[in-house]
Amino acid sequence: MKKRLLIIVLLTVSIFLTGCTFDFSTTRGVYTTSSTTTTVAPTTTNANMEDVIAAVYARIYAELYDEIRAEVIADLSDEQFSDIYNQVMTDLLAKIGNGEIELEALSVVDLIFDIALNAATAVIGVSNYDVNSSLISLGSGVIYKKTGDTYYVVTNEHVVKDGSRFEIRFKDGSTASATLLGVDPLVDVAVLTFVSTKSLTVVPFGNSKLSKQGEIILAVGNPNGYSYFGSITMGIISGLDRYFDIDGDKVKDMFVNYIQHDAAINSGNSGGALFNLKGEVIGINVIKIAATEIEGMGFAIPGDLVARICSDIEIYGVSRQVPVLGITFVDIKGNPEYFAYYNIPIPSTIKNGFYVTAVTLNASLYGYAQVGDIVTQIGDVVIIDTLDFKANFSKYRVGDIIDVIVYRNGAYLTLENIVLRARP
Repeated sequence: MKKRLLIIVLLTVSIFLTGCTFDFSTTRGVYTTSSTTTTVAPTTTNANMEDVIAAVYARIYAELYDEIRAEVIADLSDEQFSDIYNQVMTDLLAKIGNGEIELEALSVVDLIFDIALNAATAVIGVSNYDVNSSLISLGSGVIYKKTGDTYYVVTNEHVVKDGSRFEIRFKDGSTASATLLGVDPLVDVAVLTFVSTKSLTVVPFGNSKLSKQGEIILAVGNPNGYSYFGSITMGIISGLDRYFDIDGDKVKDMFVNYIQHDAAINSGNSGGALFNLKGEVIGINVIKIAATEIEGMGFAIPGDLVARICSDIEIYGVSRQVPVLGITFVDIKGNPEYFAYYNIPIPSTIKNGFYVTAVTLNASLYGYAQVGDIVTQIGDVVIIDTLDFKANFSKYRVGDIIDVIVYRNGAYLTLENIVLRARP
């Protein structure tokens, strides 16, 4: 019976993948006949026979659907069927990614179940202890890489902050000792490693730049602690490129273009995954706006930024994503006393800019800017003052190429094709 069942399932799924659709909105298929009679030419005989055959198959599907569905569910744990099911899901995802088929309600449900059974299991718990082995905090993490018996986990920096010892927590309650590789406190990302001989799920980062407003997403984590381990909530992407004043200087910091979504997240979800329907991590949950008048506003760090930071931490132990100009300067706006005290002449026509007092060796502007320059534009950011520059320049990343405009020796100069570098 199982072989016959597998053949029927494969035939059914093959038909679905080649573009045919069936209405499974009820527990039975729909079989209809028409009482209309017409006189037809002999050339329509084959068409009538095809209609009869189609009707017969429809009736067969209607009668067998419930039985087959029940047996399929009962046999999901069977290893052979599981392999076939995984292959079918792989083919389905490939066709969706290539645009060969459109997602329908049934396939969306299947994808959600597939994520719950597979990708979501890569989301684990992270426990943070102090030197006295007292628990400081706990949150979520995502296994994103494996090398030999070493697994790599990404979480939030605030989950591991001030910790001396770290543990990975699994669904069955077992734990593994973890080592902190490094953190990026600016973006709130941390990377841990642990060793295990178990075969654990590893999930890839997706390209969050392809995310769209309205896209269905799943948030996975441990809200309110391990009693709710591996909770899955569903929502949509509510907005893209959201920014916050993280350091409290009343200026929106532009170094993280957060993904806004309405999937329920709570304390303990920090460091957990935001999945797309391909089972890819397109974000790491980090912030929730909590207020009586606000509901359903969660935010995730984009997966492509997280992936780059994780790669940096693996190699260097620190993140190298935020570039450093490498100049020490005095803001012309608001500092007339400084220039008067040091007898530095500033042309009356220049009201804004940065007066360069030093250039750091091997930094981005080394070999370009000089002491005494007045920088009036960096990239596409026209200098107004330090706070404005900080908010607008932080959108740039290491490797970006920019031009810089300076006032030097009575004339404006454009310093071209400067490659932004990480901190030396």
